[in-house]
Amino acid sequence: MMYRLLIADDSLDSAGKTQSLLDWADFGISSITVATTYAQAEAMALELKPHLALVNTRIGGAMGHDLVEHLRSLGLKTAFCMLEDSSGPNLIRESMRSGARDYLTRPLDPKELQGFLERVIADGVDSQPAARLEELDPVLGVPYSSLSSISNRIISVVQSDYGSPQTLTAIAAEMHMSSKYIGRVFLKDTGIKFSKYLMAYRMFEAKKRIITTHEKISVIASDVGYVQMNNFYIHFKEYFGMSPSMMRNTQFLSEAPEKTNAPGAPAYEESV
Repeated sequence: MMYRLLIADDSLDSAGKTQSLLDWADFGISSITVATTYAQAEAMALELKPHLALVNTRIGGAMGHDLVEHLRSLGLKTAFCMLEDSSGPNLIRESMRSGARDYLTRPLDPKELQGFLERVIADGVDSQPAARLEELDPVLGVPYSSLSSISNRIISVVQSDYGSPQTLTAIAAEMHMSSKYIGRVFLKDTGIKFSKYLMAYRMFEAKKRIITTHEKISVIASDVGYVQMNNFYIHFKEYFGMSPSMMRNTQFLSEAPEKTNAPGAPAYEESV
């Protein structure tokens, strides 16, 4: 997803300094608009409907928190962050009351600004259907609702096309975001790296077919994304503690009639 940012500041110089602090494209921000008066900020916000806005506490002779409160009353879902040279308790309190998500003091610390962006982008966009959010992820064992929208998007891509080559770089390109950034978000959310999740989900899908079908192991391995059979066997045994054929035999033997060695009874062996 591509995000729009509005910077409402009564000084073009100050707004320019804010723009120079980060590589905004790393966060999927493709459009930045600057407004220097209350009227400009209101008009641009209503026209562009920005996903995020950095608003100075004083803009064009008016108070920034009044602007935020007004725009929210009109139904804008923008995530607002107030900017000020001081951190007086009254200004902070009024900013929070108006509906701002955060309050940063100047000179801006790039890490603090980055933190605001990460929190909003990771947690502020719900891109998953409600029914799915209540489900548990088969690899992580946690509900999708406990994960950020970015991690949910990554997982959706993996689950929809796990048999094809998958890279975080390609997924990041589709999301118009930095692969390093979404990789950090995914690791923070799940506790594992993207590559480990991809391997684990492939193992999950392979197991389902191994214990419920008579398909050749080699076909299953290929279908879940493995070109080299040896790599599939190594990963499978490391993940489940047994070979694919052992898992299949154990499953079928547990379901077979008591006399499994009777003439004509099927024997499930490694089939490649």
